[in-house]
Amino acid sequence: MELFIYAKSSHRDGLENVRRAAALCNMLEVCKPTLCTGDYRAASIVRETMGVARTMGIDAMGNLPHTMERQDILIYDNEDVTEEMHEEMNSFCSRVYRVGEAIPMEMVEAEYFGTFETKRNKALFFGDDDYKKWFLDFCEGSQKYDFALLNGNYFFLDSAAVLKNSFAEIVDEEEYMQTLQETKYLLSASVQACLESLAAGNAAVYFQRGDKEAQNIALLKKYNIPTASGDTLDAVIESFENIITAYPATNRPEKYEVSALREEILAVFESHKNIPKSLDYSYDYADK
Repeated sequence: MELFIYAKSSHRDGLENVRRAAALCNMLEVCKPTLCTGDYRAASIVRETMGVARTMGIDAMGNLPHTMERQDILIYDNEDVTEEMHEEMNSFCSRVYRVGEAIPMEMVEAEYFGTFETKRNKALFFGDDDYKKWFLDFCEGSQKYDFALLNGNYFFLDSAAVLKNSFAEIVDEEEYMQTLQETKYLLSASVQACLESLAAGNAAVYFQRGDKEAQNIALLKKYNIPTASGDTLDAVIESFENIITAYPATNRPEKYEVSALREEILAVFESHKNIPKSLDYSYDYADK
């Protein structure tokens, strides 16, 4: 019996789900989870930068039964799952947990909770993806700002050369965690990045990207994260600068207390340790 954690991801979706799932994997390391991602690049990113040893890119979540054994345990972070698919996985697994219900959405890696030296005053992290090059176009013709821009993992290769016209420094995507830990004021179109910045004791300001709807907007109100707005990068930066001159009191996320979930999973492992692995590998959603 094994624990699998699935996170939706792709070059269009970014890594919001993956960052939550990786944090949970690290909290449940004693359970030896395998983190399955929606694309193979995300699986590599998780291994290289998020401290998760066992990863697997499997494309669609519907492929999980071809990788898992019946009665394995599944935790998934995928807002696109229908109730029908949830029930199908529930019939295949001994336990199924959905992030956003049994597990909270504000899942932040434990390494963010600490005291860090401030090395940058301001930085911008748009997100991990810019498939439509919306952010690239948004920055065109702007002033050049004394900001660090944290690169996205799925940015096009030619983006950095163009974005250097708007930002004093381009920070490699591998430095994501360190940048959020050590930046006093973060401007980001990622709700997850804003939460991680707050967890590190810093200040975060959100702005809504114009190419797609962001996840978990309700968390902005819950943690009192302010929003900068504007039709151009210059307008957004002006709004951001006005906000940080009188930055409001925010609510710092709390570490997720994983002990109850961990003990429940370990108890299921214990109860199944003498049961032979399933010989039935024929499960297929097409047969449902």
